Amino acid sequence: MLTGRSNGPSVESLMTRMPVVVTEEDAIAGVAELLAGYEITGLPVVDADERVVGVISQTDLVRLRGSTLPWTGWHGLMVRDLMTAPAKTIGASASLDEAARRMTADHVHRLVVVDDRRRPIGIISESDIVREIADCCDDA
Repeated sequence: MLTGRSNGPSVESLMTRMPVVVTEEDAIAGVAELLAGYEITGLPVVDADERVVGVISQTDLVRLRGSTLPWTGWHGLMVRDLMTAPAKTIGASASLDEAARRMTADHVHRLVVVDDRRRPIGIISESDIVREIADCCDDA
C-alpha cells in the first residue's frame, strides 16, 4: 500500500554505534555501574561468540529492586538471571518507520542493531527516533 510517505533515513544513520555489551555471566552490580556511568538505559547481552542473546535494562533493575528479594541477595545474581531474551533486533538497513513499528509492537524502548551474524553493531532507541522527528519538524 502506498501512503505517499517516504521511509526516510535508515536505522544505520541514527543508531548509536559500537554499543557497550555485557555477557550472560556478568554480575548485576556491574550492569548497574555501566548503565549509570554511560548514562544509558539498556545493554545488549552477548554469548561467547559475541552474538546477541538478550538485553538487560534499567527497567529490569528497577523491577528487581521492587521485588521481594532482599537487597543482599543481589550479589549472586548474574545477567542471565534477569535479562530479557531473546533480544529484539533489527538490521542496519531497515527504515526508521520499521524500527518504530517494531518498538511499538514489541513494547520495547530500544532495538539492538545486528549484522548478518547477529553481532551487535548498534542500538536504535525511541529517543533517537524522537530526535529525528524533532529535526524534521525544524526543517518544515
